[in-house]
Amino acid sequence: MHKLFLRLALATVAFVPAASALAADLDVMPPPPPTEELRPATYDWTGAYAGGWLGGTCIDSTLFDNSVGGGTYTMAGCGFKGGVLAGYNYQFNEHFVTGLEADWGMSNKIVENVDPTADFAFKMNHIATLRGRAGYAMDDTLLFLTAGGAWAQGDLDGIVSADPNHIKNGHWGWSIGAGIEHALTDQLRIRGDYLYTRFKGHKYYSTSCAVTCDIDVHDFGDHEFRVGLAWAF
Repeated sequence: MHKLFLRLALATVAFVPAASALAADLDVMPPPPPTEELRPATYDWTGAYAGGWLGGTCIDSTLFDNSVGGGTYTMAGCGFKGGVLAGYNYQFNEHFVTGLEADWGMSNKIVENVDPTADFAFKMNHIATLRGRAGYAMDDTLLFLTAGGAWAQGDLDGIVSADPNHIKNGHWGWSIGAGIEHALTDQLRIRGDYLYTRFKGHKYYSTSCAVTCDIDVHDFGDHEFRVGLAWAF
């Protein structure tokens, strides 16, 4: 009986090191990573988006009144703009983003001349641009440059005592700018940008006033600072 117990004890002592060595040779599976570590390492800018914007605008130009007793007058001032935008981005590697963006907006009175010999106001009822964009993405922040074509409908109200009333005409031009955009969530983005738009001058003509009105609005530059929100789809 004592011999049997002794043999069992010796077998147990011999088995323990062997079992330990076998366990050490087995690969132990690591625990699964947290859910947040399974998300992409960088924000994806590819896709369509739409939103709205508000901003300030300043123009600096002159106009010439060709009617009897007319002359050249300064057409300069600042006002506010607002509108909507939409576009599409394509991110072709971790950092570089290209895209196309269109926007539309309108302004309040940008210029208001209260000179009693030439009181007039100027605003833009419609402003639209179609621009390409190229940017550098740093995860959820995008720095971008933009350039393209522009069109605006000007509204000239009064040249002498509010006569003529709201003559309208179109101005073609080009636009260039830069900005920064940041993704607050996967869909919601906030942005700020600057655009310089150069509009071609145009003639504003009317036969409805007491004296035939023939006004040349010269080329003008539009400096625009704006902020906006966009929703990515």
